[in-house]
Amino acid sequence: MPDIFVSSPTANTTASSGSGQDVARANPPNKFHLHRQFFSAYHFMPEGMRFETQAPGESIILLLRRHWITNFFWVAITVIFLILPLILFPVVAISGIIPKQFPGSILTLLVFVWYLLTFSYVLVNFVLWYFTVAIVTNERLVEIDFINILYKKFAETRIARIEDVTNRTGGFIRSLLDYGDVIVQTAAKEVMFEFHSVPHPEQVVRIMNELMEKEGERRES
Repeated sequence: MPDIFVSSPTANTTASSGSGQDVARANPPNKFHLHRQFFSAYHFMPEGMRFETQAPGESIILLLRRHWITNFFWVAITVIFLILPLILFPVVAISGIIPKQFPGSILTLLVFVWYLLTFSYVLVNFVLWYFTVAIVTNERLVEIDFINILYKKFAETRIARIEDVTNRTGGFIRSLLDYGDVIVQTAAKEVMFEFHSVPHPEQVVRIMNELMEKEGERRES
């Protein structure tokens, strides 16, 4: 697994200048910004965090992952996998399907293999969620998408090339938990970026629009 995030406490303190600092002042900490837990899906101006292609003087404004609720399906399957042997093996033993002379060591091995596969399932799904991120810096937009545990797709564009940013939400659950899709339209002949199921999409759009305005002012001056 290649390193994506590298802790560097001094990196953001020296790089938090220009448009990034302006956006930070315009977006003071609130209940969302203070939610900086290690597994959070929404980071505003994360401290002590870097990514592998980050340039000197470049500061991270936003780091986004899919909302935690998108993990519900595989977490529910994991819970079923964990409790299924506790129910299945006693029932099979009582029913007499397995002969009494059947070696207990084989049953123990089967249970061990079952939980090993369950752990592997959890690890793969967690890694795909954790390392698939969207990063907004004061200079560019970066999308790191893990297709599987061994292959990732990396795409980026400069803030100056972004033409339009919109958000798309719908449904009761999305409205209740405040998450949705952010669509970034860049200049002609470039890829359109889509960040799916990220928390607080309206706030993400507002911050990116502020970065675009600062970039426009900088280019005009």
